[in-house]
Amino acid sequence: MSQLFVLRLAALRDQGNAPVVYLEGGPGGAASASLEDLLGSALRTEHEIILIDQRGTGLSLPSLNCPEYADATSADPLTACRARLVTAGVDLAAYNTAANAQDVHDLLIALDLPVVNIYGVSYGTRLALTLARDYPQRLRAIILDGVFPPQARMLADQAANGFRAFEQLFADCAASAQCSQAYPDLRDSFDQVIDKLGQEPADIIHLQTGEPTWMDSEVWVNFVFDLLYDARLLPWLPAMIDAHAAGEYDYQPPGQDEMLGRQLPDFFLNYDQDSEGMYYSTICAEDASFERADDVLAAGAQLPPQIAAALRKTAMQTLDDCRVWDVPAAAASDKLPVVSDIPALLFSGAYDPITPPAWSEAAAQFLSASWHFAFPAVGHGALGNSDCANQLARSFLSQPKAEPASNCVTALRPPDFHSQ
Repeated sequence: MSQLFVLRLAALRDQGNAPVVYLEGGPGGAASASLEDLLGSALRTEHEIILIDQRGTGLSLPSLNCPEYADATSADPLTACRARLVTAGVDLAAYNTAANAQDVHDLLIALDLPVVNIYGVSYGTRLALTLARDYPQRLRAIILDGVFPPQARMLADQAANGFRAFEQLFADCAASAQCSQAYPDLRDSFDQVIDKLGQEPADIIHLQTGEPTWMDSEVWVNFVFDLLYDARLLPWLPAMIDAHAAGEYDYQPPGQDEMLGRQLPDFFLNYDQDSEGMYYSTICAEDASFERADDVLAAGAQLPPQIAAALRKTAMQTLDDCRVWDVPAAAASDKLPVVSDIPALLFSGAYDPITPPAWSEAAAQFLSASWHFAFPAVGHGALGNSDCANQLARSFLSQPKAEPASNCVTALRPPDFHSQ
């Protein structure tokens, strides 16, 4: 039996509104790890926010976290983690989106909440859509941020989605007078770094940790892929790429520590925030079981070979890992688009390398009362990274059946790139 860890954050102005239930991404991410962000969320102004560590994640029990990955003595951490969990009596097949949705429904009954709003990020949007499919009577409105619909080809499209985000960066820099003057050949500089690191790997300062990190060309491409998630770093990426092309691997943006908020607050929950076991139980059943290595290879065939090889690597590794994790495939019906008339607000980031705007559009086709907005200076997750997104979300929750006032969207522009 699962025990869910739940946090309730009171509304700053209690007006009796239906609460917002927050669903973390991953799969395997801990909602409680987002406590700091949600304490200051725009949604909390008029709504209580309920955080749920989904089954197998965070402080919920049993935990499907795999500490074997942090154990340098474990030669095969995935196999070791699986064996330990199975020996402990954990049914790995019981950790999936449909079971997650049942948990949320059961929690709402236990808390005597007849109707709620749902706010899902990344994988949390798939969970939100599953709730809309299975328990529509409990949902007043849903906010989907970085949409990951069940019909998406997560692994096959990973390389193309990442390359699209790279191209967005090159195009926006070329369209900016300041950026194009400072970095007139950004795409060429990007390719130069790949060539240089392919011949001679190097220790490169990681923009998010500030630590030197060994990188060859494949690691570096995926490093840039990961940086595109973070809206705070987007303005600095052309300068970083240019510096790396010149062999300046110690590049760091000015004021980086303050920008990224590396000093953790006193209340920070000290635990592993990502449950590898929950990730594999869900992804292997619901995505990898419906995709093949040939699909991954074919989908990246039109991309530059070095970039395709780097971006396909994690997808191919996931397919291999899922053979080890060995859970049964989800029902074919779980891969169908969710059809719903529940009011839905969908957000996308133009730079999102993992859940592109096209996935939001694909989901919205089946949501008859939905509005989709794309943000030109955002990566993975708009709410909290855009004042306009915050404004739209609050407006939507106040009147979910009315089209939200979107005047702020027309004023949005690509990142204001720095040239130092």
